[in-house]
Amino acid sequence: MKKKIMIIDDEEPIRKLLSRILTGSGYDVVMASNGREALEKLDNVSVDLIMLDMNMPEMGGLSFLRRVKEHDITHVPVLMVSGEANPENIVESYKLGVYDFIRKPEQTEVMLKRVENGLKIGEMINFNEFIRVELLMARKLQKYLFPEPSVNTDGANIHTWSMPLSDIGGDLYDYVVFRDNRIIFFVADVSGHSISASLYTAIVKMVFRNALQKAQIPGELMTVMNQELAGNLPIESFVTAFCGLYDPNERVLMYTNAGHPKPYCINEDGYMQLEGNDSFLGPIADATYETHRLEMTRPSSILAFTDGILDITSDATTPVGQAMLHDVLKIKGKSPIEKFKMIQDYITGDEVVITDDCTLMLVDLA
Repeated sequence: MKKKIMIIDDEEPIRKLLSRILTGSGYDVVMASNGREALEKLDNVSVDLIMLDMNMPEMGGLSFLRRVKEHDITHVPVLMVSGEANPENIVESYKLGVYDFIRKPEQTEVMLKRVENGLKIGEMINFNEFIRVELLMARKLQKYLFPEPSVNTDGANIHTWSMPLSDIGGDLYDYVVFRDNRIIFFVADVSGHSISASLYTAIVKMVFRNALQKAQIPGELMTVMNQELAGNLPIESFVTAFCGLYDPNERVLMYTNAGHPKPYCINEDGYMQLEGNDSFLGPIADATYETHRLEMTRPSSILAFTDGILDITSDATTPVGQAMLHDVLKIKGKSPIEKFKMIQDYITGDEVVITDDCTLMLVDLA
């Protein structure tokens, strides 16, 4: 499709000359004799670039630029074409968004190159706007992916916190409280960042909820999820996940780990990592996952997290996440929720560098 250029100039011979040059170079042209007429045409016509005269009897170039900016009429590049020599007006035009300035008359080759550069700038503007809209939509999508950050039930109290590295991330958490008070909880990390990762988290969330219709034992659930994800994720992508099922009546935790950082079990005697680790979800279609069983003492908690926690650094090179977790978890006289908040405060503090999405989930077992 041909690029469309608007010429705004009060001199008809100049408009015709510029139009002849531009159409001869493969562009479509829209013409206006002043800024006011141009604004009226912009209500009905979409253009890719504007060539603007500085001095016109009815709404000159600067007045036109101010009106465009004040009312957010268009974001297309503007090339000022004028015999104007006043440096203050030239500076003002740049402040108002003009990307380049050429004088009358100008060599045809120079003018066409400036036009070409402006159209490239326009393409970048359009791409940035596309990305901005996509990011906004992805953020809204992720907002609906996550359940409430905290919930209190007869079987457990669940607290979650998540901070993406950029506007949107690839971490995911979910939980379901069954009618018999059993609780299944899930923390996952989709490879990658930004828009693609956010879309994959939506897939993983949907697959998790659908898999619950077929299985609730964590190992069986992860096996079902893996079979589904193997056909829906790109070959280079994968998901790490930890899934736990807690029965408060039996005080038993069953869990499965699919390539995820090992969570901690916290009780009055201290803390320990939960053993067991199977393959990532996605790459191996026929992979199976083992369910581990742990008798829970009273009181106790499970702290699950994504590897962004482990990857935080003190100086952009030295990982400190693992040591930080141990330092906080071994503190005496602090409740699990207090330690949860201490970890959160440490991650958001000024002394560390975040290199990946960070997610925490604390499940206080009744």
